[in-house]
Amino acid sequence: MSYFKVGEECILQSALHPHLNGDCVVLKVGEKKDRKTKIVGGGQEIRNDYAYTLTIKTPSGNTWAESALRKKHKPSNESLSSMIAELNVKSKVESK
Repeated sequence: MSYFKVGEECILQSALHPHLNGDCVVLKVGEKKDRKTKIVGGGQEIRNDYAYTLTIKTPSGNTWAESALRKKHKPSNESLSSMIAELNVKSKVESK
């Protein structure tokens, strides 16, 4: 099962094309198989993972490797102070 789903917002963090990095949406998930992936420094490595078509296109027209993507987490509705207060309450209950 792929880590990202079609329609999911994610963050592209490409080491090879940092000028394209940013928020994007997954348009298509390719099947899991061995894929040649370019690495910084000019080499290639073979990874067994999924490839993704995003709203940000690769310069070559190929898919993006899963390793170039990061989850985009939804912001919390709670303030930092309320989260700390909640943790302190839980900590006091567990220590009893």
